[in-house]
Amino acid sequence: MSYIGQQLPADVFSGYVTDSFTGDGSATTFTLSKAPFSEDTLIVVINNVIQKPTTNFTVSGTTLTIVGTAVASGDVIYAIHMGGPLPIGGAAELDLNGASDKLILDADADTTISADTDDQIDFKAGGTDIMSLTATTATFNDGVEITTADNTDTLTLTSTDADANSGPNLKLTRNSSSPADGDVTGEISFVAENDNDEAITYSQISSRIDDASDGTEDGRLFFFTQVGGSSTERLRFNGTETAFNEGGADIDFRIENDAGGNLFNLQAYNSTLSHTGGCIGFNSANSDGNFFEINSSQGNVYTANFINSENDASKYLYGLKIFFSAQNKDDQNSFFLVCQDAGTVRLKVTSDGDVLNHDNAYGAISDERVKEQVTDASSQWDDVKAMKIRKYKMKEDVAKGDSDANWRLGVIAQELEASNMNGLVVDETKYTEDDQEVAINKTANAGDIKSYKSVKYSILYMKAIKALQEAMAKIETLETKVKALEDA
Repeated sequence: MSYIGQQLPADVFSGYVTDSFTGDGSATTFTLSKAPFSEDTLIVVINNVIQKPTTNFTVSGTTLTIVGTAVASGDVIYAIHMGGPLPIGGAAELDLNGASDKLILDADADTTISADTDDQIDFKAGGTDIMSLTATTATFNDGVEITTADNTDTLTLTSTDADANSGPNLKLTRNSSSPADGDVTGEISFVAENDNDEAITYSQISSRIDDASDGTEDGRLFFFTQVGGSSTERLRFNGTETAFNEGGADIDFRIENDAGGNLFNLQAYNSTLSHTGGCIGFNSANSDGNFFEINSSQGNVYTANFINSENDASKYLYGLKIFFSAQNKDDQNSFFLVCQDAGTVRLKVTSDGDVLNHDNAYGAISDERVKEQVTDASSQWDDVKAMKIRKYKMKEDVAKGDSDANWRLGVIAQELEASNMNGLVVDETKYTEDDQEVAINKTANAGDIKSYKSVKYSILYMKAIKALQEAMAKIETLETKVKALEDA
């Protein structure tokens, strides 16, 4: 077939092409000007005798082969091409505008390719628009499905732009005339069949509108997976929080790292502080009532290691703070710290500040290998004599209305300072602008007392022992003198 149309446009349609050759008595192959579709679209004539395709000649590409003997010298060969592809370019064009506005592809003429609108191609099946193409977009009707028979990439988006902007970009748009809070703006579903040939959405990503109001818009993003046969929310992002396992399913949160480095790194920042310090909060009780629990099954390592890496020597360093923010539990029934092994409780720090240990022993590192410039202590006699041992009650005990508030024995920090024993006194500290209580919690003001004066009782006890040794030496000297007098 060489033409489709109403009238032959000689200037735009491909006509017949004829190749001619002359035999030399030995050649059996000849080169055609173009490759025909097959032997059947080529008429070969030798000395005005038409040759039978495949029997008298064959074609491979542009090579014409005469079957049998060589063409005799001087015999004329004509090869007439009966049809060919329509060339594109120049005047070789096919113009359907006006003569035909569409290509009809089925018997009832409702499956077509047409140009109903200028600069737009429409594809119809059964009279319904399936797809339209413009210079910039391809628009599909409902339900586009791409099917592959293997595991190759089904859809690939490629951008060849060399600038720093993003690309390629995938955009899911919901163009609603009446957007409202709660609208689902798009979903990506991962579907496969189970062993009962049922289509199951095993995973899903869903986006919704939380607030559709102009200027205060909020969005929400969900991640779902199948858990025990039910679609379960695993992770959500919204305007106020990032939540894991919002539905409270029995799901563990596990982070694993076999390559070293940080297993889990949380960084918090608060711009109101002069340093990069913020808050990371844990507020979710487990089954045994503990709000935060670390469980390690490994020996020779610390279960938890808290590191403060501040290197500015002008700043104070803080480790752990245990804060009963709602009550003043000045008793021994509540605990700031409990140290326990498989046998019993070994150490307690009660809420009144007392330290209780199992063996009633308090130790300090005293190995000579960690000490230098070791000499005998000077006399502590005068200092011990100058100490005023006082009997007193604590103001907070009396303020609570406790008529049986305990009497206590001890010293007064300011009286030690007045006796020039400043080394026994730890001076008060005050809140600064950098402190969390001032900058974040607003529970204190800069300049307020942070901690009152305290006394190094462990050193005081050693001073008393030294003074006791001096007293013992004097007693022994006196005893010797008395015995000498008695013997005399």
